[in-house]
Amino acid sequence: MTTAVDVSPISGSVIGAVVDGADLSGSIDEQQIEDIWAALDRHLVLVFRGHKDPSDEELMAFGRHFGHIPRTGLTTGANPDHNEILIISNVVENGQKIGVGNAEWMDWHTDYSFRPRVARLGFLAAVELPPGGGGETLFTDMYSVYDSLPDGLRERLHSYRARHALRSGYEDVIEEEHQGELSIEAPDMEPSAEEPLIPPEGGTSTVHPLIARNPRTGRRSVYVNPLNTKRVLELERAASDELLQELFAKAGEPSLTYAHDWLPGDIVMWDQLGTVHARRPYDATERRTLRKVVTIFDSAVEPWRAGGDAS
Repeated sequence: MTTAVDVSPISGSVIGAVVDGADLSGSIDEQQIEDIWAALDRHLVLVFRGHKDPSDEELMAFGRHFGHIPRTGLTTGANPDHNEILIISNVVENGQKIGVGNAEWMDWHTDYSFRPRVARLGFLAAVELPPGGGGETLFTDMYSVYDSLPDGLRERLHSYRARHALRSGYEDVIEEEHQGELSIEAPDMEPSAEEPLIPPEGGTSTVHPLIARNPRTGRRSVYVNPLNTKRVLELERAASDELLQELFAKAGEPSLTYAHDWLPGDIVMWDQLGTVHARRPYDATERRTLRKVVTIFDSAVEPWRAGGDAS
């Protein structure tokens, strides 16, 4: 018997919804999967509550219903038994951090924008939260940013590409085989066209068009982020910096942003193509640990196919 998934929009926020009735630690049927997809298409960020806390294996099994979960490629900071799971934590055990990150502000970004096969969805599961609060995760709707742009600027953005690179500080913990430049120069390929074989974890620097397109909904988003977007290739450096700063400033706009205040057991699932996310700081003397998995697109060109006019 299929159990209905109950979706309740988050009061006072233009994006985000709370989901009840989904079994994240066991089997999930096709109807529930499609219900979750539909809710995500509408709300962009889903907060799962009232469920049994899934094991690492169950968390990955749930995520795989929505796409391929790549290895992180990290030599430290990932789950030692499941490299696909990133540990986000300031906790130190036996003189060594168990994860990545610290208690400071984490700038706006979308995961794996520096890889040819970019992130499609993200999943964050709370493990341990700082008693004093803080550490909220923020999400900004970049589809609405695209829709809000003046027509002339929006049209220009469709002709631009940007270089994305892994932020400084992580290079020393990325497996050597995953480092380096890896790009695909065919964003307008038709779905039936052949494309080069792109490894799921390959690359720490690549080039993408500035405008992405959600293959499920057709909605377009501005695909830049302050953490990893370095340069617009078609512009001189000064013009590139000016444009990127203008676009970066959209992140965090109150009317487009949801701030998630974590509760124990929360699992948050979000659309990585159409949002950027960040984290507020918290007390560095308090412990905070989350588990994270990411699904990526099967095709390196799927998020960049035109699918119609550029208006």
